[in-house]
Amino acid sequence: MALPRLNENPQYELVIPSTKEKVNFRPFLVKEQKVLLIAYESQDRKQILSAMLNTLENCIHENINVKKLSTFDVDYMFTMIRSKSAGETTTLLFKCKECQTENEVVIKLDEIVVDVKERDMRIELTDKIAVKMRYPNYEFFLNNSVLMTEGKSQSEMLLASIIGCLEAVETEDERIDLADESEEEVNQFLESLTGAQFEKISQFALELPVMQKNIEYKCKNCGANNERMLRGLEDFF
Repeated sequence: MALPRLNENPQYELVIPSTKEKVNFRPFLVKEQKVLLIAYESQDRKQILSAMLNTLENCIHENINVKKLSTFDVDYMFTMIRSKSAGETTTLLFKCKECQTENEVVIKLDEIVVDVKERDMRIELTDKIAVKMRYPNYEFFLNNSVLMTEGKSQSEMLLASIIGCLEAVETEDERIDLADESEEEVNQFLESLTGAQFEKISQFALELPVMQKNIEYKCKNCGANNERMLRGLEDFF
């Protein structure tokens, strides 16, 4: 006798941080949790990211290409769906700043926020040349060998992240979409900048919106008050 299939799943709503668009979703199914667990155990960045994106696309009812969403949108959406799938809290271990004792801290996932401030997405490099910036997406990450490879230096990772924030170069006469240019061409463009010009671009990449929560806890051993800011998906799980 064939076993019944449970087709009615709870439905929830979330708001995409960057666009304020409301989307409906269902929790993870067991088969999706299995894929996520296998990917996590592999410790392979590309496999983990692909599993997360595929799971999001399965759970969200609207026809949204999550690979095109900004990274912080995807991180937040994954966390909200996870909260309705595997529990609305997560427990983390933090060492006390005074006595180094490990303390369990329970984090309420629905209290996590992404603060998306309005900002100028155009950076003037000279009187005649500017760059149009963007929030990077995970499609770029998946296709970037540096970001998907372990053991790269911090400078290599930062440069790759900066490239992910570049949308176009604008002159008086034309707009050059960098998606149409080779990685070598983009690197040569960045290498031609002065230190001050490069700093303007790198500052944009360093100040991207991020999922965050400030936590405070008292050490169970010495009673010291501790405070810590969690930033990004990896800090929470």
